[in-house]
Amino acid sequence: MSRRALVKVLQNNLRRALRSAALEEAKALLERLREEDALALETRGLELEYLITAGAWADAASLAEQLLQLFPASARVHYLRGRVCYHEKKYLQAKSHFEQSQRLYPHWRTRHWLGKTHTQLGNYTQAEALLSDLLPGHPRVALDLAWLLDRLGAPERALTVLERFLAEHPGDAQALRQQLRLKSQGLAPDELVAEVKLLMDLGETVPTEMLAAYVQRLFETGQGALARGFIQERHAQWDAPTQASIAWICHRLQAYDVALRLFIAALPERAHDYKYLSALESAALRCQRIEQLLAAYESLAPQNKRLYGRMKSLSRRQAGDPSAGRI
Repeated sequence: MSRRALVKVLQNNLRRALRSAALEEAKALLERLREEDALALETRGLELEYLITAGAWADAASLAEQLLQLFPASARVHYLRGRVCYHEKKYLQAKSHFEQSQRLYPHWRTRHWLGKTHTQLGNYTQAEALLSDLLPGHPRVALDLAWLLDRLGAPERALTVLERFLAEHPGDAQALRQQLRLKSQGLAPDELVAEVKLLMDLGETVPTEMLAAYVQRLFETGQGALARGFIQERHAQWDAPTQASIAWICHRLQAYDVALRLFIAALPERAHDYKYLSALESAALRCQRIEQLLAAYESLAPQNKRLYGRMKSLSRRQAGDPSAGRI
């Protein structure tokens, strides 16, 4: 086999491994491809895609910036840089890169991520137009469209989109979670409470989506003491995603003391999430528990050096320094 043919085979096999998230296989193929064609745009692009798939976001961000300098006219590099920016919640930058990628080489996947980015930016009209247009040919877009419709205050339409998707993909875990969350939100308070109580009495695991809706209903119906007791009794048994999900609800409903407890419990899993840290600090300041948060930051700072800077800023806010910013 010629070297050119070998490179082509390696590229195709690496793309297939990345699509199936077979990371060990992908890593081995990438190393072999580097031996044959290390500096080529295709190799560097596949390396960046591997880093994104592996969740190595810091390395991905560094490589994406380097590749943009080397290949500014590459649609794929702009697309992958947009993916990194989206993960970093730098949505305006992500939008710019996705739009540039689409101008250079139109592709449905770029439009999909552009639709997701418009959703995050609150540009709901543009997001709905993009996602709705893609839906007939790309069924999984239904998951993002349903999320958008829920944010637009149209949960019935969101459920319809999910049910159509589930009719063809009945075992899809993400769609089932979204459907359960929407259905839980639609239950009358007494129905939801009864459903959760039944599951607990039976010793069944209550899904995160139902737990979140249950806690929200308790607070919204003036049963804050019951919600606090429920959380206090059970939150140590919840995994980090469940703790974080309910923390956001408590923060939104201004139950800052409960939000702080849950935010801190899930902090090791979210210490690189700027939006999460901002909400956590907001809760600590509003319920005047800065010392509790500083202690949590101090325990994690050796592994995440950026927390030292946030500790200094938080201490200055606590002291009333106006140059430290506001919540």
